[in-house]
Amino acid sequence: MKASFIALLAAFVGPAMAFTPVSRAFTRKGGVMMSHFSTIKTQLKDKELLLSSLKDIGVEVNVAETTQPVRGYKGETVQAEIAIAQENGQDIGFRFNGEAYEMVADLQFWGQTVPVETFLEKLTQRYSVNTVLESAAMGGFTTEQFVENKVDGTVEIELSRYVM
Repeated sequence: MKASFIALLAAFVGPAMAFTPVSRAFTRKGGVMMSHFSTIKTQLKDKELLLSSLKDIGVEVNVAETTQPVRGYKGETVQAEIAIAQENGQDIGFRFNGEAYEMVADLQFWGQTVPVETFLEKLTQRYSVNTVLESAAMGGFTTEQFVENKVDGTVEIELSRYVM
């Protein structure tokens, strides 16, 4: 007997909960800027799923065993496990905060082809898809059909599992 299930993921899986800005670590009051890096919290907890999701959306990454410098304005750096080099010499990083990977970057020098919000929405959706596929595989399901609607951004995954 064959059991079939269809998983449908919305284009913006929990966009309000997926990422939120944490801090902009600089002050204009005293005239001294400590850092231009922004930290954006995410719900991305699994490093391997994060790496495969970044690859799936066409982003090349540098991965370190521990941490590596992420370059920012005027040579400033922060440490992160994952770095994305941009053509403008400024990097985007993902560092583990003990619970999830947060994104760190100098947003004034964002060099991706899409805005920050769109980048994070695409990444979060791909991470959700990869999570469903991994969980399904661990549960003995196979992917029968995978359809991504380019117009509205929805993803439809048909899974099946033979049961006796």
